[in-house]
Amino acid sequence: MNNLPTLYIRNMVCRRCLLTVSQLLQEHQLHTLQIELGRVKLAHHPSHDQIEAFKKALLDIGLEVIENRNQRIIEGIKQVIQEDIMAGLDNRQMKLSAKIAERLHYEFSYLSDIFSSVEGITIEKYFIRQRVERVKELISYDEYSLSQIADLTGFSSVHHLSTQFKKITGITPSQYKQSQSARTPLDMVA
Repeated sequence: MNNLPTLYIRNMVCRRCLLTVSQLLQEHQLHTLQIELGRVKLAHHPSHDQIEAFKKALLDIGLEVIENRNQRIIEGIKQVIQEDIMAGLDNRQMKLSAKIAERLHYEFSYLSDIFSSVEGITIEKYFIRQRVERVKELISYDEYSLSQIADLTGFSSVHHLSTQFKKITGITPSQYKQSQSARTPLDMVA
């Protein structure tokens, strides 16, 4: 049972991805023991043709099987970061570095070195960029105040959020919100 294949899938970051990959697996008659973000444990050894057809189907939807060990590690780090951001502040019980090391079974310094050398950015900077992307998403929903968004995304204050946001995007959260409301929906463009 332990020698069954595991596929690592890049860009599989949300529940919708899980559903889409599950459908593709069924369509290609690839039965699974476990499926989670970024990883699929197969219940059998598929044929070469099955795997190649599945890989092609994944590419068609913007996902891909990761073959390289370092790429699998990087994708694992990104998955932990995405899960941490989506869980929100209320579910943060341990430091991100500890969470990443525990999940991937390596020392954080080793993981950090691999991530930085391949991605050209530190894990911390990547994490901040992802948090800012989450802030943009929450701003565009127009359901929360900046103070609530700061709390939801783990920033210590609106000022801290604004500083990081401007560092990454070049504009303030308020300017971003104004630019979003000034957009014309695509279906309204003449």
